[in-house]
Amino acid sequence: MFVAVGTMLSGCVSTGPTQSAVSAEEAEKIAEVITKLDQQWSQTALTKDTAFLKSIWADDLRFTQPDGKVFDKEAALADVEGNTDTVTSSVISDYKVRVYGKNFAISNGDHHEAGKDKEGKPFSRKFRFTNVWVRKNGKWKVVAGHESELDLATGN
Repeated sequence: MFVAVGTMLSGCVSTGPTQSAVSAEEAEKIAEVITKLDQQWSQTALTKDTAFLKSIWADDLRFTQPDGKVFDKEAALADVEGNTDTVTSSVISDYKVRVYGKNFAISNGDHHEAGKDKEGKPFSRKFRFTNVWVRKNGKWKVVAGHESELDLATGN
């Protein structure tokens, strides 16, 4: 199942070793944009707004699921559209954006979602994710991502 990132609890920005191409102020602005996009992405767990996902996922997206399955954009969209779960809560924590110049950033954190499956059984799942963002033609796009399922009891 393709998991959308959840609502922002806290965020921070750091700059990488190739930071010289962007000022601290520019890096902060980029991090704010990426954070806002991740927050909007989180709402798709509740709304299944595939139009928004189409706008932020690059045409050459590669997303690796916890089971190792790799989805392209088309398969990821189909997974969202075919998901019969009813998500009632979607939250991220330990969130961070790292900016590596004017056109490259990485966001990562923990995503926790809860709701009911198609049989009405409650679920609570937690994932650790990393998303790779590239600015293409002036718009930020996710070109790659990965998520690993965490044990709710231990957080690992």
